Amino acid sequence: MNVLGSVGIVRSTDRDAAVRRYEALFGVPPLRQFSIPGRQLTVDVFSGLSVLSGEPSALAPLADLRATVFVGSLPETETKLRQTGWATEGRLGAGGGLLARDPDGNLIEFVEDPRGVQ
Repeated sequence: MNVLGSVGIVRSTDRDAAVRRYEALFGVPPLRQFSIPGRQLTVDVFSGLSVLSGEPSALAPLADLRATVFVGSLPETETKLRQTGWATEGRLGAGGGLLARDPDGNLIEFVEDPRGVQ
C-alpha cells in the first residue's frame, strides 16, 4: 500500500458560501470541481482540502467522512485495511473511491490516483 497524499474534507449545505470562504482563506479558486454521480453531491477541491456540498439528506450518510487518501493501488489498500481492522463500506459514487471505517469510527475515502495529489 503506497499513500500518495491526502486532503481533509469539510461538509456544507451552502456550496457558494463555503467556496467563497475557502477562496478567501487560500487566496485562490478551487483547483477543480465535480459532482458525485448518484449522490447529489458536489466537490470543490483546494490544495489540502475538499468542500463536499449538498442537501442535508445527501450529506447525512457521509457525516463521519474525515478525509480522502490517495493511494497507488486500491486493491492493495483494501487488503491492507481489512488486515488491520478497518471495515469497508462500499464506494462513493460510480467507480469512486473505497469508503472504509477505522476501529474508532472515522470514515475515510481511499482513491487510486497514480498522478498523486496536487
